[in-house]
Order: sequence, then structure tokens, then C-alpha cells
Amino acid sequence: MCDTPLFATQLVGSWVKPSWLCNHELVYGPEGSWWKLPAADLPAALDDAVEVALADQGRAGLTYQTDGEQRRQSFSGYFYQIDGIDSEQMGVVTNFDNDIGDSIKLKSPAPPPDAPKPTFEQPRVVSELSWPGPMLEEATQFLKERATGQTKVTMIGPCTLALRLVDEKYGSLQELTLALADVINEELRSIDALGVDLIQIDEPEVHFRYSQVSGFAAEAIERALAGLSARTAIHMCYGYARSKAEKSANPVYGKALQLLAGTSVDDISLEYAQPGHVPDLLANAGDKTVVLGVLNLHPDAPVETPEDIVTLAEGALSVVAPERLRLAPDCGMWFLPRAKAVAKIKAMEAAARILRARYSP
Repeated sequence: MCDTPLFATQLVGSWVKPSWLCNHELVYGPEGSWWKLPAADLPAALDDAVEVALADQGRAGLTYQTDGEQRRQSFSGYFYQIDGIDSEQMGVVTNFDNDIGDSIKLKSPAPPPDAPKPTFEQPRVVSELSWPGPMLEEATQFLKERATGQTKVTMIGPCTLALRLVDEKYGSLQELTLALADVINEELRSIDALGVDLIQIDEPEVHFRYSQVSGFAAEAIERALAGLSARTAIHMCYGYARSKAEKSANPVYGKALQLLAGTSVDDISLEYAQPGHVPDLLANAGDKTVVLGVLNLHPDAPVETPEDIVTLAEGALSVVAPERLRLAPDCGMWFLPRAKAVAKIKAMEAAARILRARYSP
């Protein structure tokens, strides 16, 4: 196991997706539909994109390095290849309830209250779910061969994936989520066997739909992470800043953190900067290591200075001990201009160096 410094730095998962590779306006289309290159050229191009992502992280000095999720159009759609999911014949979504309230304002204007709800479709669960075999193995091996730091691999969590599917098999959200947890665990064990340093699952729906999943989310998370030897993390956020006009602190977020703190996961990666959270929130993380979101990823947000980040982190240190604090962006960075994204992670690593000088024993 590699030595990990205080205030270890990392991406949440995704890195800048190059405009020569994909059309960002098609991100919410069917998985694979946003690539600009012919199928014959795509594998080599994806390798190149990963090499660029790793070079950016390496030059910035990040402790953990990911492949930037360059091979995925979305953090969820890539995993619709699980057996039992039909992503060709879509089903109509009827569950729009959430716990967000007014804490997130979308860029697109809300329809009038009396307007008919738009039809929204998602892949269907049509038969018993099963692991199709390794989905991330080749990508993980490529990462390990080229990373200059410790390695991190991410995958969608069971609660969040369940709420992106139309269930025609299991009959309850709980049963669907637990079935997904078992499949995800098989995939994560295959990654773990390759010797990855950090494995993270992404669970924004534990925040967005807390009232729907709180009764079984902890069990699903434990089943998804069972038997892993790598360090483990859960990321929970307010969603990509690309489509959000404004974010503000949601009281439900603290409850969701408490739920995650009750699991056996090692790290909780949380969004902190853009919603304007304050250090008191972090008491909800219990004794877990906190991966603090210190980079505001709104497209119009300026590049933080190292001093800005140090100030945010030192506020967190009033609640979390230095050995339990790590630094990351608020969420994924796929949609930012590369120069801006690079400047942000360089500032984050510079802040980490300042903090190490101040707080190292």
C-alpha cells in the first residue's frame, strides 16, 4: 500500500472531455451517441484522451489519479450493459418525487404548475439482473500501467442506478437496489483484484431521494462494497453544475451524510464549495475521512487561489482532524474548458502543500 500524504488530492471522477472526441450537447442521449469519431478510430482516441487526463493530473501533482471517465458518456449510462437491463426499448418514468426543494435552481425555466408533465424515458429492468463480466477491467489495467500516482476507479452506486431505471421485474425500489448492489459488488471485486488503491461509488440519489432510499441504502452500500481490500469512498453531490443556475445548502444533505457515516466506507466525498456549506455540516460525517469539495464547478465560477482553498479547508479543520481531511472538486469536471480545469486542480494541490507544511507532525 502506498503512503498517502495529509490532505491527499484527487478528482471526484470525470475530467475534461475533449471537444474533438465528443459532442457535449448530446450527453443525455443514448450511451455512445455523443462520440464524434468513427467506431474504428474510437478505441485509440479514447486511449489518447485518458493519456491526456493522466498527464494533466500528474503535472498538477494529484495524489490519486483516475482515467477521467473518458471512456464513458455518462457516469450512469455506461453501466446499462448489466444483464437484465434493456436500454433499447425504453420505459416511461413516473417517479419524479425528490427531497431537493428550492436548494437547486435549474438553468431551464420551470414549466407552469398546470402544464402537463413531459414524458421522460429510461432503460427498463426486464429480467433478473446479473453481472455481464468485467466492465472496467481493461480501462483499469490501462490506468494502472500509466498512472504516476495512486489509482482511483469510480462506479455508480446501487441506489443511484436503481433510480435511473424503470423496474418491470422486481416490484419494489428496495429489491431492485439490493439486486444491483450484488451485481456492482461483483464488478468492484474484479477491479479490486487488479490492485487499485481507491474504489469509489457515486450516490447522489441518497441526497436527492433520501426519503425514498433511507430505509435500505446502508444495506445496499454494504453489499456493494463487501469484501474489498482497497480503500473505499462514496461520493454524494448536488449534481453537475453545468445544468444548475444556482445551488444552496439543503438540510437533507446532513441527514444523508449521517446515513453514509453509518456504513463501513472509509471516505465520504461531498460537495461543499458551491452550495455554501459551513463546517458544522461535517459533524454529520462521524469518524469518516472527509473528501472536501473545495472547487466550485459552476462554468462561470473563477479559478480559486490556493489561499481561497486553504481558508475553506481550515474552516473544515475546526470539525475534522487533519488526518481525516482530503481535497477534491465538488463534482465531476467533464464540461469545463481544459485550461480552467487544469488551473483549478493546480490551485488545489498548491493549497494541499500549504496545509501539509502547516499541519504535518
